[in-house]
Amino acid sequence: MKLHDISRPIHTGMPNWPGDTAAEFNLAASIATGGSCNVGRLHLSVHTGSHADAPFHYKESGSTIDDLPLATFVGPARVVDIRGHAVITADLLAGHDFAATPRLLFKSDSWGDPNTFPPSWPLLATGVPAWLGEQGVILIGLDVPSVDHRWSKDLATHHALDAAGIVILENLDLHDVAPGTYELIALPLRIRDGDGSPVRAVLRSIDATGATG
Repeated sequence: MKLHDISRPIHTGMPNWPGDTAAEFNLAASIATGGSCNVGRLHLSVHTGSHADAPFHYKESGSTIDDLPLATFVGPARVVDIRGHAVITADLLAGHDFAATPRLLFKSDSWGDPNTFPPSWPLLATGVPAWLGEQGVILIGLDVPSVDHRWSKDLATHHALDAAGIVILENLDLHDVAPGTYELIALPLRIRDGDGSPVRAVLRSIDATGATG
């Protein structure tokens, strides 16, 4: 079975959204200092690293992460190559049929240095969220920090995707994944009333017959 880990590692000092809680991992107890075992302590935002956004993140009346259907985060997915494009348009995606792969991951490779928060990244053109919803897409994932630009306050693309019935994954790492069809597994934690959650996102290869393995 070929699994592609598309999650960014969580660690102390990793780049985080400016102003958000910085990630910190340390040992609250350790064998080296006389403890009976090593016990880790993790302090972070739920939007750290590869994560899912719940609608409650950007809409007071939106669903929380524990209310989102798990089936949305598991199933056939298509990785689409958008490298070199600053704007993701419907024309750029029109050659793909998403009927059998309603989960869509955008491979931009635009985040060059994983240790530095990027100043900008590719964005969906206006109208694309609604168009994707019409194509049957239920989830999109990006290898950048957000579906909106860094300085956005109204989070217009988040809202447009929500209106189209599309769940959002952000901060994936698709550098080592070729465009094509896979099975996505990216389950969020069951955080009660959460506005999002880190995910361990993986892609499983699908052979020519459509079987995974």
